[in-house]
Amino acid sequence: MTAQIREILFYKGCTYQIATEPLSQLLDIMGDEKPVLMAPHTACWRGYTGTWQIRDNKLFLIDFKGYDKNHKKVGIDYIFPDQKKIFAGWYTGEIIIQTGKMLHYEHAGSMSVYEKDLFLKFEKGILISSREVSNRKFRADEDSAIKNKPV
Repeated sequence: MTAQIREILFYKGCTYQIATEPLSQLLDIMGDEKPVLMAPHTACWRGYTGTWQIRDNKLFLIDFKGYDKNHKKVGIDYIFPDQKKIFAGWYTGEIIIQTGKMLHYEHAGSMSVYEKDLFLKFEKGILISSREVSNRKFRADEDSAIKNKPV
């Protein structure tokens, strides 16, 4: 599977690419009522990208670019008519922000490994906790495996 285009998150004055798709939970809930979205290319199988913002510890969808069943480009009003900024009250889970240097590339989904992962935990669209994990050990383990590989 091709590496996928990431969604964007504005958080604490910075812009991040995230390895999470918060809108997918809402689309799953919508079931048969969900809008038809088509992949514009192999790097966007979900058929859309979202732009998110955390403001006052709340998660908002602030932009959306998708492709309908006719492969026509559509915006946020395709899913949320007459709305510009949508509170993501449906979202419970973690948003993963990968930062720093890429330590390992995976040509699938959002599986590449970066120096750090920041996990932002949400409950019904409200940020309830965060934790940061260093992946430097991954790089050290990978380097060790390469050095100790039998010839």
